[in-house]
Amino acid sequence: MLTVEESVVIDKPIDEVFAFFTNPENVSVYSSNIGDYKVVSGEDTEIGRKAEFTARVVGVRLDYTDELVEYEEGKHYKLASTGGRIPYTIDTRFEDEGGSTRVTWHQESESLGSVFRFADSIVLKMYGKDVRSNLEKAKTLLEA
Repeated sequence: MLTVEESVVIDKPIDEVFAFFTNPENVSVYSSNIGDYKVVSGEDTEIGRKAEFTARVVGVRLDYTDELVEYEEGKHYKLASTGGRIPYTIDTRFEDEGGSTRVTWHQESESLGSVFRFADSIVLKMYGKDVRSNLEKAKTLLEA
């Protein structure tokens, strides 16, 4: 199992940060590698809700469907791929840090070998930079 974990502290209250991250319309706003993210069934924060999107990982376009599999208001939400070439889960957690909010993105996926000719560690490092950049962009947007 391959893991990417990044976190950022955003100088905004947890309710505001959680609402931003759990609004599907914001995914393409803060994620430079995600396009056309749209909910295709269920409500935004309803367990079982599905969304379709395209992702670019080291320049390769991948089509995905994901499902909201866990949701705890103000604490965390978890997505799992239900369609796509590389199965994954993303668990995003939110912690109050005295008026600021720590957001931690924890993603696990299977080996990338079936899609990329590069070694897993190289692609994982590059993807980790994308995740970090996306979290920093969300921070900038929320703190503006």
